[in-house]
Amino acid sequence: MHNIAKKKFNLFLESIIIIFPIALLFSVLIAETLILIIIIFFFYNVTKKEIKLIVCDKIFITLFILTLFFIINYFINISKDPSITRSFFFIRFPLYVISLSYFLNKNYIDIKKIFFTWSYILIIICLDLQLQNITGKNILGYQAIAQGEFYRLGGFLDDELKIAHLINCFFVMCLGFITFYYKKNIIKTLIIIVPLTLLTIYSVYITGERSNFISLLLFSIIFFLFSNLKKYILPILVILILGLMFNFSQLEKNYKFQRMILKNNDIIKKLIITEKKEEFLNKDNHYFSHYSTAFQIFKENPLMGVGLKNFRNYCNDPKYDEKIYPTLRKKNCTTHPHNLLFEILSELGGIGVILFFCSFFYIFYLFIKDSIIKKNIFLFSNTIFLMIYFIPFLPKGSFFTNWNAIMFWTIFAINCYLVRMKNNKIT
Repeated sequence: MHNIAKKKFNLFLESIIIIFPIALLFSVLIAETLILIIIIFFFYNVTKKEIKLIVCDKIFITLFILTLFFIINYFINISKDPSITRSFFFIRFPLYVISLSYFLNKNYIDIKKIFFTWSYILIIICLDLQLQNITGKNILGYQAIAQGEFYRLGGFLDDELKIAHLINCFFVMCLGFITFYYKKNIIKTLIIIVPLTLLTIYSVYITGERSNFISLLLFSIIFFLFSNLKKYILPILVILILGLMFNFSQLEKNYKFQRMILKNNDIIKKLIITEKKEEFLNKDNHYFSHYSTAFQIFKENPLMGVGLKNFRNYCNDPKYDEKIYPTLRKKNCTTHPHNLLFEILSELGGIGVILFFCSFFYIFYLFIKDSIIKKNIFLFSNTIFLMIYFIPFLPKGSFFTNWNAIMFWTIFAINCYLVRMKNNKIT
């Protein structure tokens, strides 16, 4: 009877984790609820002895210190109300990391079933984008989003143009898992990951999300350079990149090429070559207005910033309108600075920047060190992708937004499982 109950529990837990990508496609609230259930299950199952081991873990201690700083920051800042949810409830993510990695390490769930299912879901999402690109509508009837002369693809997320980030995150995990799981069978690995890689990169390309496209290309190059597949994959990547650039000889007519390649090239030229950088910044890139506003807020609150989630409340102040780029009025204020460095600078101050980046890069060091010792390409690839997220001046969504955070901390939790995995073998 006990075994039957355990099997039912394991099956229920597996189901929760398996539907994570689907939950993120349709409702962040559902995903948050699933996280809460996983945490509750953890506290129901964990023993006192296991709790003591977790509390003494280096990664847990680092995350706890960071969470404590967020809470202290909340009490220090004058404008408290908006930041309370992020300051206090941030603790759910470290708890989610601990809980998910715990169940994975205890073999309560079948990790093979999870990642193969996630791979199928990933393929469906990518094929849906191909359909939307060809017909103008996806399987649910959502239309491509017109933005001036360009069209953007949202797929299952409709007008929320962040489908590429979801694809990137689940692709990275699935790619790392498949490569690691089939490490003794190169042919089988290639048969699976080559089509998956080509489909994923092209799918992200057609979304028109430049930052995610650049991140994916950068990750793919690093991954294959450091994997045992480089001699097989690099020629394919070269062909892929050339194919994307030329796009079947329809360069000037293709709006994706214009947005992803030609416009980026034009921006670089203007930024590096032109002497009228102010004119370029005013007309061509509104992100710089967010950055300049965030930096001004930081200079006025250099130690502790203005508190999590408070950039949106301070950036409306008229005093920031003409600080650097006068013609960017009304473009300087948004929900967040669209850049991790400037988000932390403005909302957590200099102390927050030091503590935040030191904490994560210390943990990334532990991940990379362990991946090298164990020769674990799964752990290595996940960590590289997380580190790419921290690249300065690459436009990003808010680190603390529920949707982005869930993606980040899911990969993080998988890494914690891999660090503690016995015998460097997925069972």
